[in-house]
Amino acid sequence: MKQPGVTKNLSRTLPQLFCGQAFLLMLVLVLQPGLLLAQGWSSGGPLSPLQQGFDVTFYDISLEIHPDEQEISGAVTAHVFALKEGVMQVEFDLVNHFEVSSVSYAGLELPFTHENHKLIVNLPQLLAEGRVMPLEISYAGAPPVAVRPPWQGGFTWARDSERRHWVSVSCQLEGAKVWLPAKDHPTSRADSVRIDITVPKPYFVASNGLLEQTEAVDENRHRFLWMTRYPIHNYNINVTMGIFEEVSTTYLTETGAEMPVVFYVLEQHAHEGPQLLEMTLQKLEQLREYYGEYAFASEKFGLVHTPYLGMEHQTINAYGNNFEYTIIDDRPYDWLLLHEMGHEWWGNAVTVRDWADFWIHEGITTFTDALFLWDFYSPEVYYDKIEEYVRFIRNHQPIIPGTDMTSAEVYNHDVYYKGAWFMHTLMHVLGRESFFVAMRSFVEENRFGYTDTASVEAHLQQFTAHDLSSLFRIYLYETGLPRFETEQSENDRHTWRLRISGVEGSLPVQIWTSEGLKVVPISGDWLTVTSAMRPVIDPGSWYLQAAMFD
Repeated sequence: MKQPGVTKNLSRTLPQLFCGQAFLLMLVLVLQPGLLLAQGWSSGGPLSPLQQGFDVTFYDISLEIHPDEQEISGAVTAHVFALKEGVMQVEFDLVNHFEVSSVSYAGLELPFTHENHKLIVNLPQLLAEGRVMPLEISYAGAPPVAVRPPWQGGFTWARDSERRHWVSVSCQLEGAKVWLPAKDHPTSRADSVRIDITVPKPYFVASNGLLEQTEAVDENRHRFLWMTRYPIHNYNINVTMGIFEEVSTTYLTETGAEMPVVFYVLEQHAHEGPQLLEMTLQKLEQLREYYGEYAFASEKFGLVHTPYLGMEHQTINAYGNNFEYTIIDDRPYDWLLLHEMGHEWWGNAVTVRDWADFWIHEGITTFTDALFLWDFYSPEVYYDKIEEYVRFIRNHQPIIPGTDMTSAEVYNHDVYYKGAWFMHTLMHVLGRESFFVAMRSFVEENRFGYTDTASVEAHLQQFTAHDLSSLFRIYLYETGLPRFETEQSENDRHTWRLRISGVEGSLPVQIWTSEGLKVVPISGDWLTVTSAMRPVIDPGSWYLQAAMFD
């Protein structure tokens, strides 16, 4: 999900550059933390006993959108895969806004209950471990309306400037249960999804993967059949309906293969498309340098114009930044586009199995937002933005407060900004070159799989002699921060003692003395240095320190 901040067209005057609306939105989050999930739905947490017994390998979605009524209807066939022997019941998540008319298997209607946002189905026979049973779930109703998308998700029933329908869905924090029957948990990614959507003419539907068929239903309606054959989170399944114009270009992969890059943009804004796609190609190439090739190159990189700000829906990123680019040194870039693109690597290709590790999605992507500025503009712009992140860090709870967490329990701005600063620190400890080798290889080894914080730590540890365990503990599992201390000798004004409290072992830290800049290992034991001036510890601000919050 996009970081809770907005940037506008501004000259390169930092710290103003990344504030403005960003600060106002962050203030809302600080003062009203419950606002994010006011409807009471979140995703993840401990799996129920029934949900531990199965997974869904394939969703076949066949729905109709009724924009005038603000309702949807149709059926979803979920291919249930037994994870253990003798599965008798399966439990889907589906909000009570919908009325389920039937659940069937091979034409046989099955008994079910739908209460408290849970759809429990009795299977016609015991399902053996490793076997699959497709269950067709027919339902209809008015899905929850998104109160403040994408942070408070659901359906957005909007109108464009011509008063034509403009409809989209967003549901990362709530999960797909706000419009689909699903096993709504980060450990459950379908291997593939078919998305068959019927809408009134002349509206178009953009979705994940590739458009395989368009067909008239009758003189008033037509349907769009999309298919993605990559593993996908159910919250990343997306449909957006509007009067769009397709603007496209081509991206060349590392192997020289061509991939379509497509922007479905409201037709009255189609003239904005080419510049945004030019930026998209720049970012695809730069992100490839950081983390390896775009993972979904057999389908597309897609953008769709949405009535809300943005979201990283796999292969069809939501874009609603109104083409308001940040201008630095007369060169524009779109921060919203960049952030959501970063999630195609961190969140969509590499995925956490527990929302406790949400920082891997959001913190690394927010760090990448700054990293791009290093290469697109200059290191100075990168450092300016990293320093801006401090004002948004609250440090009220650990980034990882436990295990089997729900999205509501962990989602706050620290998973973005403190997580990003932690990556900044790790780049210093590993060294920029080793850091990128480590990150690229991590993505390559974990693409389309699940990961967690322990796996990230173990992988990065292979690329440095410095013990990373205390850094991971301090910055992710605790709220205490390191504090650097300096003492001058009473007997010799050129002799100084330095140490760091709150960290086990030593850290490679820059110090600035009368002899210049050097990196030395600093620990809890006093280190003696000679300098005609008071030494400056960590002048490059690589470590998030307690003094920053005094």
